[in-house]
Amino acid sequence: MKIDYRDGLLFTSITLVHGGHRILIPDVVLDTGAVHSLISIDAVDEWFQRYEPDDQLIFMHGLGGSEAAVRRRVESVQFDTFSAQPFDMDFASLREHPGINGLIGLDILIPGQFVIDLKHFEVHARYRGIGERSQ
Repeated sequence: MKIDYRDGLLFTSITLVHGGHRILIPDVVLDTGAVHSLISIDAVDEWFQRYEPDDQLIFMHGLGGSEAAVRRRVESVQFDTFSAQPFDMDFASLREHPGINGLIGLDILIPGQFVIDLKHFEVHARYRGIGERSQ
């Protein structure tokens, strides 16, 4: 899967399914320093017209301090060859970071056994052959 290097970050896309609705979310950053993946609540605003009974309020902690987020179980998450059903995804406001719709963290990168190829700007599952590139 191709990744786009811009502004010092690695961008790609991810697909989420919830309530029977599939959304492709572009401009998501590959972040090997994030334990949990995070999606901008604005990228899925139609899903947040109301809160769901199983939604959890959580606090994320990082170098920038602490931020509140909503952890919601979605029907599925799909990233390249990785798919998980159901999946607990964090949603928060990213308005302070225009152009970024989320982060793909280690909760997806590790179980998917992804390799980030910085020569060809691709991300792929480990089981692909060395030197085998996306079409």
